[in-house]
Amino acid sequence: MISFWEQSELLHADTTIIGGGITGLSIAASFLERDPNRNIRILERSAFPYGASTRNAGFACFGSPTELASDMELMGADAARELVFKRWMGIQITRKRLTDAAIGYVESGGYELVEEGQLDAMELEALNDVVADFLPDYFANATDRKADLGIEAPGKLISIQGEGQVNSGQLMKSLRNYVSSMGAEIINGTSVETVNQQGSSYEIELNDSVRSSFLLTSQHVIVANNAFAGRLLEAIELKPGRGQVLLTEPIPNLKFRGNLHIEEGFYYLRDLGNRIMFGGGRNLNKAGEETTEQGLTDQIQSALEEYLIKLFGQRYKIEQRWSGTMGFTSNKQPMVHRTPEGIWVVAGLSGMGIALAGYLGEELADAW
Repeated sequence: MISFWEQSELLHADTTIIGGGITGLSIAASFLERDPNRNIRILERSAFPYGASTRNAGFACFGSPTELASDMELMGADAARELVFKRWMGIQITRKRLTDAAIGYVESGGYELVEEGQLDAMELEALNDVVADFLPDYFANATDRKADLGIEAPGKLISIQGEGQVNSGQLMKSLRNYVSSMGAEIINGTSVETVNQQGSSYEIELNDSVRSSFLLTSQHVIVANNAFAGRLLEAIELKPGRGQVLLTEPIPNLKFRGNLHIEEGFYYLRDLGNRIMFGGGRNLNKAGEETTEQGLTDQIQSALEEYLIKLFGQRYKIEQRWSGTMGFTSNKQPMVHRTPEGIWVVAGLSGMGIALAGYLGEELADAW
């Protein structure tokens, strides 16, 4: 049952954003910065986001050399350059909006470990030329730094200038506080069952742990729950991808500092104080990892542990393990799309949500 007070004051919003992660909150921030009087409601099914926003490795990265080379083959140099620019600009927007201290940002630098014979000096120069207008001297051979970083695995090491790290928990708290301070209403623990157009507005069917299903109405709806967008909008062509992560116990005299990309980003590693956070491996079972279910598999967790031995020459004790869910489009381009019913969808960030969210919020606000 709905009370008079709920009916009159609580069941309508001008703009409803489905998804309270980094993307949904960044969209709200972009809208409210332009129109502080806009009535925005953000719906999040969990106490805090349960996709990838707080279940990632906290990379503030724009693209490794092998990823850029692969993207250039997939979409051409101009589109690949534009994608790197969106990621880079998105980080700048978020840093300026919230401050580095508030999100735990550190410009740590990054690396990619590649096979010997890959990416010679001419190839690196060609890749650098693609992004030189905003990321000068982006890539460089840094193989002579392997010993300093404690890397024992064979291969060539490429440095990536300008990469950083964030504290994903701080980023989420800061974004929530930022949009809340501007008047956005964030409702947690409520799942969206359906969204139906009713004339010039929309009915959103909700379900929470106390009430039976009930309806909100909204003039505008934005679906920003990334990998889960297909549950509400069947026509959306989007594949989920689960990323499994582990965190070691403290390691005395840990040498490695920064981010490390391996195999076109299918594996990703960073220092976290005196620990190593290591994730990836979905390429070992792509079909099995195309799921929105959280969980761990022995195959991938064992592979991650063995890879650490290959990288650093010793086995580490593992303190924590978890997974997150990413969303991927077939062309790797993030989706900012309006459906025939007038619902906007922002999804398919391909594991680059920290980087892309700030930019996509501005892109949607511009398109509005």
